[in-house]
Amino acid sequence: MDPYFRTALKVTFLYLAGTVPVQFALGLAVALILYRITRKIIGFLRTSLVFPSIMTPIVVGIIWRLMYNPDMGMLNYFLKLLGLPPVNWTGSPLSALPSVMMADIWEWTPFMALILLAGLQALPKEPYEAAIVDGASAGQVLRYITLPLLSPVMIVAILIRLMDSFKTFDLIFVLTGGGPGMSTEILNYYTYRYGFKFFHMGYASALSWLLVVTVTVIALILIKTMRSRGIYAAGG
Repeated sequence: MDPYFRTALKVTFLYLAGTVPVQFALGLAVALILYRITRKIIGFLRTSLVFPSIMTPIVVGIIWRLMYNPDMGMLNYFLKLLGLPPVNWTGSPLSALPSVMMADIWEWTPFMALILLAGLQALPKEPYEAAIVDGASAGQVLRYITLPLLSPVMIVAILIRLMDSFKTFDLIFVLTGGGPGMSTEILNYYTYRYGFKFFHMGYASALSWLLVVTVTVIALILIKTMRSRGIYAAGG
């Protein structure tokens, strides 16, 4: 097996593991907070929340590239105020991938939050009224009522972000170009490099099919999980 392919595959799964779960956890927390806020300002907050997600990845990449600038970037400016040494955010193999992850999390956590907030607002009220009558605590309501009822929306949100994360390209292209070395080169960028820089079209085509098959298998696994738990019936 091509050692470069193994490296790209490893970086891809590190990228997925470092972005999608964090986006889901933060998105769920934000959705639960917004769900409890009065309706007078929920419209404004929901509109403000969607701004990062409607930006093109190129624009997001440029914004974060400016913030990551080792000499004039905002992040190193605040580190300097705290008396800490500057960080070469995208120029070091140790910090480059986490830096790209941070930008991706900033862009897509609001998207996850809006999906989950819509799911929360569509939940039936009767189970909550019964839980209040029975004296259930807030933690018990969340664990035994909210999360099970919200599970169809949660799985769909995770599935959408997984499929989208597999084909991340713009953000990496602008921030790091896959470097330094191959520290941020996920499979999608690896496929682009072999196809359009080295002109190995046959190999790039095989990699593209591998991406399609991988995403399809993950989607089928999640859908099978939904069916096995009767989520389709519960949610529909």
